[in-house]
Amino acid sequence: MEKTIRPFGWRDKIGYALGDFGCNMSFAFINSYMMLFFVTCLGILPEHYAIIIVVAKVWDAINDPIIGGICDASPPRGGSKFKPWIKWASLPLLASSIIMFLYVPDAPYGVRVALCLGTYMVWSVAYTSVNVPYGSLQSVITKDRLQRVELSNFRSIGAMLAQAPVFVILPLLVYDENDQPKGRLFIYIVAVMGVIGLISFQLLCRLVTERVQSEPGEKKKFNYFKTLIAFFRNRPMMALTISTVAYTALVMTVTNSMQYLFMYYFKNAKLMSVASVLAGGPVLLAILLVKPLAKRFSKKAITTYPFLLSIVSTGILTFVKIQNPYVWLAIFAIGMFATGFYTVLIWAMVADCIDYQEKRTGQREEGTIYATYSLFRKLAQGIGSAAVSLAIGWAGYVQANGANQLPGVADNIYFVVSLLPFIGNVVCFLSMFLMYNIKEEKDDKKDA
Repeated sequence: MEKTIRPFGWRDKIGYALGDFGCNMSFAFINSYMMLFFVTCLGILPEHYAIIIVVAKVWDAINDPIIGGICDASPPRGGSKFKPWIKWASLPLLASSIIMFLYVPDAPYGVRVALCLGTYMVWSVAYTSVNVPYGSLQSVITKDRLQRVELSNFRSIGAMLAQAPVFVILPLLVYDENDQPKGRLFIYIVAVMGVIGLISFQLLCRLVTERVQSEPGEKKKFNYFKTLIAFFRNRPMMALTISTVAYTALVMTVTNSMQYLFMYYFKNAKLMSVASVLAGGPVLLAILLVKPLAKRFSKKAITTYPFLLSIVSTGILTFVKIQNPYVWLAIFAIGMFATGFYTVLIWAMVADCIDYQEKRTGQREEGTIYATYSLFRKLAQGIGSAAVSLAIGWAGYVQANGANQLPGVADNIYFVVSLLPFIGNVVCFLSMFLMYNIKEEKDDKKDA
């Protein structure tokens, strides 16, 4: 007899939220503190770190289509295509996260460089083996438009709950009285967060149900080149990919660069906690507004036009030299609120683009398509990390000077912290406005 499938409900939403909560228990800390740890605590030169992170991110990106293709080619286990990957890959993810933050400031310089590159490459394979199946999972939980909006909402809530301690609590712990990071403390923090993430992944696998199955028929040979061509011909997916690259590589650079802004321009690293609250609060407001807005407006409208407000706010921060940190933070918060709609809905839109490609090609390849999108996202992360490192170096930052940087360095840091997000917001608006063409109707039919 055919097994009865449980209807979509709160278990799916909470379980899916726990997935991004678990991912960010590792990713948010590494994304925010890896550069600070290796450049400021272990003394790797900024220009060398830029090269390391680009090489590492290229390696990281290459993993995505490989893992995605294997997921699509592998038979489901226990009726599940993606959950077994999440369950078992979460174990090496925990181990590699801890090893990355070994504090060895007295090791030879080459050893420190090798530690940075080698541990990140191992971590990236483990993280990809969890994150690509997790991201692909949304498209097989439900095909309903509003239910996907809810999943994106809960994914964002899970991410925010994980990022809260990273951005709000940790700045109060990791800096000493001279606003310099305590290198020895990092490994203990990442170990605790990693265990919490591991538990979250196991709960996800128990709570979430995969409902959308591929049509039965002859299994076609995997051809990534053919899928890639279809990916590039997928106009709405191209809009998301270009905007995601701009958002990740330019807008989100503020996550790393803002630490240097508060250390050297405002001379108060503890304000990072306030900055995180002001950044997260508006995004939380966007999360609350997304579902009622989605009932009246298309995802394109909700995610595209708010970028105009972000352009204005980051433009002010870039070209007006603000001395008061709280004024800077207030304007920054306005920009974060405007981009919040995009960050919440992007995952539902990716699922829509996967459906769009299936209609065009007749092939359902959630893992491969999501992995290809993730490939560009990770390349953008590498570009963004390198851009921050190079920009901080261009600004004149010298690690050996500690808190006593040369005159003019702080002003240069202030300029680049806002300029990169300003450019990114412009690109995001143009790509979404001009290219995204999936039309949405209340009956969930989509035509392009």
